[in-house]
Amino acid sequence: MYSRRSPWYVRIDNCACRGSLVEAESHVQVKAALPELRKSHGRIVFTSSGAAVKGTSTWGCYGASKAVLNHLALTLAKEEPGVTTMAVRPGVVDTKMQEDLAASHFSNMDKEDADRFRHLKTEGKMLRPEQPGNVIARLVLDAPPELSGRFLKYVVFVLMK
Repeated sequence: MYSRRSPWYVRIDNCACRGSLVEAESHVQVKAALPELRKSHGRIVFTSSGAAVKGTSTWGCYGASKAVLNHLALTLAKEEPGVTTMAVRPGVVDTKMQEDLAASHFSNMDKEDADRFRHLKTEGKMLRPEQPGNVIARLVLDAPPELSGRFLKYVVFVLMK
């Protein structure tokens, strides 16, 4: 069950979810872009998260919204074979989200999960935004069709190059 203490809680009774609206609206944006993407054999790269495949306390809705992107990439790969579509897990990136997490949400998280993020920050192990950003930009420009439908881990993709 999702906790009300979570910043991204879910109420099962009416499916109210305070999460990222970007993920919830991705299908609308993709639908609008598909005619031109079909013509150009374009690419769609969704920014997903490890939270899509790993449970983190208080992140139920966030993780679910990212899993939606992974599934949308799989579905589009089948339904739109001329458009290369994938989801990328960028890793833990030193962004405003991480600042907000540390400032307001660690107290709501399980100690183990909060300590993991705290450790990544204090040890300087978070990625700079330009690191996965560069890879994502290259994928938008040059991703081969055989990556379509895949859920890529940023580090694995970098090592493949």
